Amino acid sequence: MVVLTKKELIEGGWIEKYILGLTSESECADVERLANIYPEVQAEINRSRSMICGNFNRNLTQPALRHSLLTKRRVLYGSAMAVIFLLSGLAFLYKAHCTLQDHYNQQAQRLAEDEAQLLKVSSFSKKGSEQTAFLHAPQTKRIKLKGCSYTPDAEVMVYQCRMTGRMMMSIIDLPELKQGQHYEVWAQSPEQKDRLLGMIDAPIRFDSMYVLDSALHFQALQIAAVNSQTKESEPICMDAVSK
Repeated sequence: MVVLTKKELIEGGWIEKYILGLTSESECADVERLANIYPEVQAEINRSRSMICGNFNRNLTQPALRHSLLTKRRVLYGSAMAVIFLLSGLAFLYKAHCTLQDHYNQQAQRLAEDEAQLLKVSSFSKKGSEQTAFLHAPQTKRIKLKGCSYTPDAEVMVYQCRMTGRMMMSIIDLPELKQGQHYEVWAQSPEQKDRLLGMIDAPIRFDSMYVLDSALHFQALQIAAVNSQTKESEPICMDAVSK
């Protein structure tokens, strides 16, 4: 164990070693012992500590250290800006993707609507061609039904295939239906029970063909206005059919 004197402590640099933590436990105890005995030793310790700490603080403000800190700060800012730019790009791409997806869905919907409309027109055209062929076929018979005595202006035309009994009807003129009424088309025959061939609800379409049930053997056709609730019936058109 080294026992220091006051002179050795001051002149041998032990105070600086003590402050910097370079002394052993026994040496620290010796320095603190002398500081308790001699106030000038404690004053020297305080002065050296202030000087060393002051030098350390000044070193922190040196240009090289400041430059290092600024460089690190710039790197951090640059990294943050890069991340923000990347996120902005991803947000833009996602928005563009959503816009394109919406545009595609709208185009697909329009295409589906156009295809449905085209199919409808094609079906209507095909149906019209079939109706025209049926109406002008040699085996198609025309049966004109005239109005009854109190509905003299009523008139319809029934088309019947002599071979298959297929029937269609066009309305030339029929009275407007009353509230709760509809029209019924009947085939009548003395040998058989009257047969319902079709029903017509309002509004009456004068530019369309009504498809009736097929029928071959009957002697008369009748159109009656029937109340849907009370089932009361009043004849509108009737005519015998020649064999």
